[in-house]
Amino acid sequence: MNAGPTRRGSGYRAARKRRTRTAALTGLAAAIAATFLLTLGARAVVARSSCVNHPVVVNVAAASEIGPVVRHLGQYFNSMRPRVDGHCVRVAVTTEPPREVVAQLAGGGPRQLPQADAWIPDSPLWADLAGRSASWGARVRLSGITLARTALVIVMPRPAAALAPAFGSSVSWKFLLPQAAGGPASALGLHVEFPDPTSSATGMVALTELQRLCGGGGRAGQADLARLAVSAQVEPTPGGASPLAPLAAWAPLPGTGAATAPVTVTTEQAVVQFDRAHPRQPLAVRYPAEGSQELSYPYVLTTTSPLRLATADRFGELLRSAYAASYVRYAGFRSGDGAAGAWAAWPGLASSGPRLLPPPPPAQAEAAIRTWQRLSLGSRDLALIDISSAMAARARPGGPELEQVLVRAAGPDLAQFPDSTQMGLWTFPSQIVDGLSYQELVPIGPLPDRLGHLTRRQRIERVAQASLPLPRTPAPLYSTILNAYRQMLATYQPRRINAVLVLTAGVDHDPGDISAATLVRDLQVLYDPRRPVRIVTIMLGRGGDLGALRRIAATTSGQAIAITHYSQLGQVMYQTMSSALCKSSCTS
Repeated sequence: MNAGPTRRGSGYRAARKRRTRTAALTGLAAAIAATFLLTLGARAVVARSSCVNHPVVVNVAAASEIGPVVRHLGQYFNSMRPRVDGHCVRVAVTTEPPREVVAQLAGGGPRQLPQADAWIPDSPLWADLAGRSASWGARVRLSGITLARTALVIVMPRPAAALAPAFGSSVSWKFLLPQAAGGPASALGLHVEFPDPTSSATGMVALTELQRLCGGGGRAGQADLARLAVSAQVEPTPGGASPLAPLAAWAPLPGTGAATAPVTVTTEQAVVQFDRAHPRQPLAVRYPAEGSQELSYPYVLTTTSPLRLATADRFGELLRSAYAASYVRYAGFRSGDGAAGAWAAWPGLASSGPRLLPPPPPAQAEAAIRTWQRLSLGSRDLALIDISSAMAARARPGGPELEQVLVRAAGPDLAQFPDSTQMGLWTFPSQIVDGLSYQELVPIGPLPDRLGHLTRRQRIERVAQASLPLPRTPAPLYSTILNAYRQMLATYQPRRINAVLVLTAGVDHDPGDISAATLVRDLQVLYDPRRPVRIVTIMLGRGGDLGALRRIAATTSGQAIAITHYSQLGQVMYQTMSSALCKSSCTS
């Protein structure tokens, strides 16, 4: 009778034990699952934190004009939170001058710059220059992607173009050269603002084309480039600013025609940006008649890290996308396939693109830059202005007095020398009684430097244009030239063209002065080929002794030329100075 209850109690206890074990196992599983989920969550948080705080960063350097486009594409790339081989990655875009990236890849760039893992310069020529470095050449590899293109054009402010008939529907590359090298007439008063070829692909490519048109690397071609180096205003590469910004301030003075009107070579993209910023001052644009050159923006890989290289390749996929091409065209470039944006309908720009010339070979571009570096050392000039009684003579029968010829042209012509020039100004005979044959009115120094409230350039222009009272005393021409030569020799500066520039009637009728023969003998003793100071003389009119002036100039490997009209002064001045420059720098 007791057996039944006993069996029921035993079964009950066993079932309860099973239920307890099941509950324990369920709780343990739940705890394990919770722990696992918490671990996964923690790992996800850590991963997200790592992506934000410790991603693999690929540094992309870009030329200044394409920099905003690449920076926008980099931000778009980073917003997608890309991962490569399990790593969070991002790109950091910096704007760097190509010349500095070339130096960096060669191991000599600025240390504060991050090492470029990828690079978008404004010409494949830069990649070739970087690839020639013995220690870093293996790093520089073209990816085959061209992000953008833009053709070169010749531009002027539209009001200036309207006053210059030579800037017609067809303009040659030689429009950038001075008249003596085949360019437009100097009477137009144009001045060339040329991009620095050592830091600008626009300047480098344009210089190479001009050298080709001038006859290549021979002496005649280099002489023409020397004329450009003397007469052009070389513009440094702007740090983010528009290279055409100075053109917005140009305006013709009443009654002066196109005097001092600027002309330059630039890109279609720079024109688009300028016209957008100055809608009421659009530029007059011409594609060169012989055919244009083109800048292209290649995507260059420069890292050896496999992970960074894979990330750079992933960014390259975006650069070749339709989205990137559309944004490139919006920014004023042509996309990599040469297609233009809506901007191509603007006056002067062509949607189909101009006829393109073959790009210059890298070796040719390198040779052109080497020539330019020799020619653009900058000159250091002491100008002597004759204010003697001989300047009251007529330049030619029925013509103006020599002093009027000088006043009309000397100031503007001297003021047009580039910023790299150092210049000073003497007049003779002296207007003060201190035993000197001359009076120093402007000391030698860089033209852009300030002397009081004026720059040296402005002061020289004002002094040279002032109608100084002509003294009754004759000109001590030869002793003044000797004094100037001695000063320039004593203060000689290497890596510059040192010259004495004499603007004179060519008459020395001071009975107490030295003779031309004595001056030649003294110069023969003083001349030092290791410190050459050249005498460049421009004789006004026909009354002077041009033969004596030529013998004097030849003693220093200089030159003497006569003119009779004020319009000749600027052309002859640049021609004679460039000849002196070429004697120092041009190869035979």
